[in-house]
Amino acid sequence: MLDFDRYLLELEAETARLAGLARDSDGQRPIPTCPGWTLEQLVGHVGRGHRWAAEIIQRRLLEPIPMPEVAVPADPDERSEWLTAGAWMLADAVRAVGPEQPVWTWQKDRSAGFWLRRLLHDEVVHRFDAELALGIEGDLAADLAADGVSDLLDTAATLSRPDIGVPSAFAGLRGAGESLQFVATDADLISSHEWSVVRGPAGVAWRHGHHQAHVTVCGPALRLLLLLNRRLSAETADIEIIGDRELFAHWWSNSTF
Repeated sequence: MLDFDRYLLELEAETARLAGLARDSDGQRPIPTCPGWTLEQLVGHVGRGHRWAAEIIQRRLLEPIPMPEVAVPADPDERSEWLTAGAWMLADAVRAVGPEQPVWTWQKDRSAGFWLRRLLHDEVVHRFDAELALGIEGDLAADLAADGVSDLLDTAATLSRPDIGVPSAFAGLRGAGESLQFVATDADLISSHEWSVVRGPAGVAWRHGHHQAHVTVCGPALRLLLLLNRRLSAETADIEIIGDRELFAHWWSNSTF
C-alpha cells in the first residue's frame, strides 16, 4: 500500500483530470468500456461514490447505508465542480477522523482509509474509461498502478468467497488450486511488483512475491491494471502470457466488477 498523504494527493489529481474531461466534453458521449453509460453517468457514479463513503466516514457508521440519489448537474462547468466537491468531501471526512477510524466497508479492512484507497482506484479506472472514449492516451505512475492491481486482487479475494452473501461474477474464480502469477515489468518498481494468486474452493487468495504458477502474465503495471479491470484484453494489452492461456482467459472472463 501507499501512504495516506499519497492517496490524498492522487485523489486530488485524478479528480482534477476527470473533472476536466467532464467540463470539456459532451456529457452524452457513450463510454464503450462501461456499456450503456454516458460520460455524465460515469461522472455521476464516481461522484455519488465519494459522497456515500464520506457520509459513512463522517457518521462513523458500522453498517451500510443506501447510495445517495443525487442528481448530476447538466451544465458542464457545474458537473465538473460537483465532482470536485464530492472528492473533497471524502478527503475531508478521512482527514477529520483519521484513516484508521473503524467504519463499515465490504472488505476485511474496516477503516476509513479503505474508502480513500478503493475510491481512488475506482476513479483511476473510470478516468481511463473516459479517456479511451475520447481517444486520449492516459498515463499513470507505475507504483500507483501496481497498488491498483493489489486493490483489485483484494476485491477478487472478497467477492469470490462462498460466504459473501451477494451474487458476484467473481464466484467463477473459485477453483481447485489453479495458480496465476502477475509480474509488473516497470524498471522503476522496486517492490510489490509481483502477485501470486491461487484459486481455491473458498475463493481467491493472493500474496506478493514470485512463485511457480500455471500461467504467468507479464507487462507494465498500467497495462496489467487495465487488463485485470477488463479495459484491455489479452490481445490489446501488449503483455506476455506464459503457460496456460485458457486459465488466464477464464480469469479475465469471470472478473467483472
